[in-house]
Amino acid sequence: MDLQLKNKTVFISASGQGIGKASAHAFLAEGARVLINDHNPNRLKKTYQEFKKKFGSHVLSIVGDATDEKVLNEAKSLMLTNWKRVDILIPNLGSGKPKHQNKLDAGEWQRFFDINVKSVLSALNIFVPVMKKQTSGSIVLISSIVGRERTAAPFGYAAAKAALLTLVKNASRELALHTIRINAVVPGNIYFKGGRWEEIVASKPGMVTEYIKKDVPLARFGNPEEIAKAVVFLASPCSAFTTGASLVVDGGETKGF
Repeated sequence: MDLQLKNKTVFISASGQGIGKASAHAFLAEGARVLINDHNPNRLKKTYQEFKKKFGSHVLSIVGDATDEKVLNEAKSLMLTNWKRVDILIPNLGSGKPKHQNKLDAGEWQRFFDINVKSVLSALNIFVPVMKKQTSGSIVLISSIVGRERTAAPFGYAAAKAALLTLVKNASRELALHTIRINAVVPGNIYFKGGRWEEIVASKPGMVTEYIKKDVPLARFGNPEEIAKAVVFLASPCSAFTTGASLVVDGGETKGF
């Protein structure tokens, strides 16, 4: 299927590895122009060189923490200088790794909201005005099944990911007035090198094997490429009548409608 993404311009935060990297590759493979980002300069350089060799001038990079509005403003300027537009925004930055054992610790909740929600709000406040001026744009947020159902995840992380789903539904109506769409992908357990699940598997392999076998009907982890396909589809003109939606990609784990 032609997703009609040729020469569309895309910014993906935290795209040096994992879901962000896989999404960047998927957009580039469809002919889009992508600005990738990571706070780790070595990781970003490696990913950029990999993409540059394959996709040439269709990829740009910017190093920096996507929770920093200065970095996001620089990303916007880089896109407008080089490509004149911002067609698609994927504020991918997120983390569920706890630093505190007390799941009710207010500081821990604040940290999760800063990483998973505030970073998204900052990106929206910086890039949406450009899309409004264009009277077009597509935004895809990355939530999680922990924002939909009870799990063993840190409470603050679950609340942050649930907040993104609420944001998508509420923002969709106002953004639609400017022909801007906003949707979310809701991943299940996604395994990749350097990711949180790699850490958990290394420390508790037996427990993880039993959990995946018991709770995931497809009895395996998902991979970043499977999430990327959902992201690219929702962002593309092929889903032009979809906004305010949340697409769950979890191997059947969630039990609710």
